[in-house]
Amino acid sequence: MKTITLKISALALSLMLVCPAFSQITLKYNFTKGEILKQNTVATVAMIQNIMDQEIKMNTTVTAKLTYEVKEARDDGYTIEARYKEMKMSITPPGMERNLSFDANTTDSIANQQNLGPMLKAMIDKPLEIILAKTGETESVKGMDKLYEAMLSSLDESIPAAQKQQLTGIFEAQYSDKSLSQLFAQYSGNFPDKPVSIGDSWSQKRAATMANFAVTINTKTTLKSVDGNVATLDIEGSISSPEEAVMEMNGIKIKVSLNGDVKGVTKVNKDTGWMISSEIKQNLAGEIEATGMKIPLTLTIDNIITGE
Repeated sequence: MKTITLKISALALSLMLVCPAFSQITLKYNFTKGEILKQNTVATVAMIQNIMDQEIKMNTTVTAKLTYEVKEARDDGYTIEARYKEMKMSITPPGMERNLSFDANTTDSIANQQNLGPMLKAMIDKPLEIILAKTGETESVKGMDKLYEAMLSSLDESIPAAQKQQLTGIFEAQYSDKSLSQLFAQYSGNFPDKPVSIGDSWSQKRAATMANFAVTINTKTTLKSVDGNVATLDIEGSISSPEEAVMEMNGIKIKVSLNGDVKGVTKVNKDTGWMISSEIKQNLAGEIEATGMKIPLTLTIDNIITGE
């Protein structure tokens, strides 16, 4: 019996020595020039403010479809051309039960009256250049200047200058080169700097913008499982406003103090690094201070992403 046990132990050891590739994987982007990738995103934001003991709710859902064409493949990364193919927005304003829907391809009168429909339409099929590192970082996003020109030209000439400035301010905060870099960073990979085994974890710290509020996100990602070419990653972490975080809206300075957590599961193709699916929930609570008034605020943000 002892001899049999020793032989089994020796066999197990030899298998570990000759098959190390099965115990670790290296996660990184691996694309070819000319390759076209697709991604569908749904972001839902539920915001609750408490003003003078009155609870004010506002829900917003943004749905988008994007394509990514690999224009250049280098040893350290890629130049990607991204285009919005579809864009929809649904808003439930405070005090209203009815949603206002805006669609890049709609002729709905509400969208036209609010001018958001034409602005969304102006975003469709405009190229954005993304510099993407093989290690997963979104290094830069360029092309928003031309996108702004198209969005501004879509606005009706009869709308007041103040309203035009307000509309462009909303989109500028959400879709600047900087905010888009942060946005695509959420949609791209979060890869470790070395091969990992199931159960291994790695950390990341990055800046982001949530509902126009600047935050810092610290996450720990764990390789949960590998099934065929699908690697499943568990994500958890914390969210907080940077110290002395101040934003300006309509000429008013607003101090922001928010804290919360982030949890979710992401699945990536272990051979290409491309995201297969992701469901991430972020919960934040705190307050904003403007003109001497402190307003308690809670945010719940759900991001669902599917790749093709």
